Order: sequence, then C-alpha cells, then structure tokens
Amino acid sequence: MSPPRFLVPQLPNSGPLDLDEAESRHACGVLRLQVGDAVEVFDGQGGEAQARIVQIQKRSVELNIDARTDANRELHWPLTLDIALPKGDRQKTLVEGLVQLGVTNLVPLHCQRGVAQPTGKAILRLERMVIEASKQCRRNHLMRIAPPIPLANLSQSTTEPTLRMFAHPYGTAATARQILDANASLPNPKNVEIAVGPEGGFTAAEVAELQDSGWLQFSLGPRILRIEMAAIAIASIHASLQPQSGLSS
Repeated sequence: MSPPRFLVPQLPNSGPLDLDEAESRHACGVLRLQVGDAVEVFDGQGGEAQARIVQIQKRSVELNIDARTDANRELHWPLTLDIALPKGDRQKTLVEGLVQLGVTNLVPLHCQRGVAQPTGKAILRLERMVIEASKQCRRNHLMRIAPPIPLANLSQSTTEPTLRMFAHPYGTAATARQILDANASLPNPKNVEIAVGPEGGFTAAEVAELQDSGWLQFSLGPRILRIEMAAIAIASIHASLQPQSGLSS
C-alpha cells in the first residue's frame, strides 16, 4: 500500500520540509499520522519524494526527505478538454475521472445551452478536487483548470500543431476512435483539443462556427451520454491509443 500523499509548493532534494496548515491538519486530524510515519510528497509539477514525519506541532508537520523519486506519469500526447460543465456533484465525477486518465488541461466552456456558469469560487473548488484526485492516483502533475472562455474563443485559437475535435450527438460523423487512431498513427502525432458541449449538445449555430474554424465533428455512438461520461469516454479513448511514459525523470 502506498503511503499517504501531500502536496507541497516547493520540493527540495533533501532535508527538512514543512507541510502547510491545511495539509498538516489532514495528516494529523484526519489520518492520525504519528512521528516516524512514512509519507509521500509531490509538488504538482512533476516532483515527488519519500519522507518521514519528524515533528508534529499544532499547525504544522515537519518532514525529512529520505529520497527524491520523481516519476513522469503523464500521457505522451497532451489532451485539452473544453467542457460545458455539468451541475453540482457531477463536476466531481468529471474532475476525478479526467485527472485519473491524465488529461492535461480542463477549460470550462460557456455555451448557449450551458447550465453551470463557473465563478471564481467554483474554479477554486475544482482545483481542490484536482489535488485530491492527484493524491489518490499518484499523479505528480496537476491537471490545469483554465479560466472559463466563450465558445467563440475556440474558433479564434491559432495554436499549432493541434488536432481539434468536438463531440456532437446529432448528424453523421466519424467516431472519436477513428479520428484519434488516425492521429496516433502519424509519424509526429499532434496534441489534441476536444470540445464537449452542454446537455442537449451544441446549437446548430455553434456547430457551424466550429466546423467553419476547422474543428472535426465526431460521435460517441447512438446513445446520448451525460457531459461527464462523454468527457471520461473521450479521455479513455485518447489514453488507450498512445504510449504512456511512466518513466522516472
């Protein structure tokens, strides 16, 4: 069983290290850890280390780093998902699944039929979910939650090289696997950016706007999936079609 994991803002190669108040409270108040217990720390930017608790105070826990064990558990080809967020607890299902599947960036998307309009507090809540999911799945890079953007911004994006696709349940289209498989077979596969619309899908005007900007439409099959399930299915397909590094850096 892996030791409990804690996020730290900076990770030295050796020596003492203090957990912040929130992580210290979790270590002692929730997990009931004691002096001498082994823990794992990561910095959210790829760094990882094994450590032990050497001192417990009221609002802080002091560790000593035993060894750096940096490990790259990211996907070989980055994936950005632009998503019209679902409501309530379904956001937690969404974030947990995407973190576990290695999604690089999550961009909340404003659409005409969108039901959840992410505010500053909502983004902070999503970021906390990312941290907790990263602890659970032993991911060392935090999935980035980008500021919300309107759909029009997608059509104006000029970053290259990127394969851009959008999921839409209506009309005739290739499957996600067909498009992603073709991308994976290229000598130099592109980074991938995929948009997932709100309940009811993108409007006809939004579909036309994306298509006019070169985005490829695809389908996930004959059944209508909820937003979070569609996003998780897409991330699963993408992960299955590429090598994962899993190499110590």
